[in-house]
Amino acid sequence: MTTSPDPDLTPMFDVDVPVPLTPVERLLALAGLYTQHNDRIDLLFAGRAAAVPDTYVSSARRLERDSLACVKTIRQQRLPAIEPVTSAVVRLKQIAYLTSGATRYLTSAQQALPPGDAQHVRPDPRSGFGQYVRLARELTALAPAAVVECATHLAERLPDRARSRTTVSGMDRAQRDTLLEVARGHVIVTGQYEQPGYGRTVPVDVDVLRHLQSQGLVTCEPASAPPFFTGGPPRNRVRLPALGLAVLSTVIASPLAVCPPAARPVHSPAAATTARARR
Repeated sequence: MTTSPDPDLTPMFDVDVPVPLTPVERLLALAGLYTQHNDRIDLLFAGRAAAVPDTYVSSARRLERDSLACVKTIRQQRLPAIEPVTSAVVRLKQIAYLTSGATRYLTSAQQALPPGDAQHVRPDPRSGFGQYVRLARELTALAPAAVVECATHLAERLPDRARSRTTVSGMDRAQRDTLLEVARGHVIVTGQYEQPGYGRTVPVDVDVLRHLQSQGLVTCEPASAPPFFTGGPPRNRVRLPALGLAVLSTVIASPLAVCPPAARPVHSPAAATTARARR
């Protein structure tokens, strides 16, 4: 996001995106920020992160500011007041409001944190500090996918001057859909795609992920996602870097991510393996 964090607050993470961004790129970057925020809280409950509430408060405040900044950017495009444009704007305002509520819960968690070495103990989600953090996490749980949905609805209606034209050769539907799943915060893997990952819903082909990474469209951030089981090691979150944001913003509203015929590979694709990474 292009919005600068409050200099008095310590940012929880940085975003690898160019400046300036198109409106859709900004929304996709925002979805990525929400995923990182939620992952950090999940790692806290898994006992894989220290209980430092001011860090989570800082990131929640930034998310609220950036959500409102996206609303302002969309309104500046003077889009027609029709569905689903109006619903997308309302949804983004709701996300900002929910994030404000998460900030209040996290602020309360600051005050409820016991003294001493309690920050290194896995919090109890049913009482005290842990309960406040759990309530905050619930308020941002659906934000990544909701923001991506808003981006999809708005993409077709933006004027040409507000669109990205960044493309890569050979983009097909499977690759586009995988980029969408990454943007929604649904893709976690173990290792560097050499074994299946575990998730909640539809599987994503590991070979497609490898190909996208070779093109610089996705990155794998080690040990940044919660473990699959209690006591297990953190997993690796698949994210969209700057190029991935730009390319997905170009094809996000297309049923098929079609490239010019001349740009398609002339060789046969490699045989698909049975390895899968799940969202």
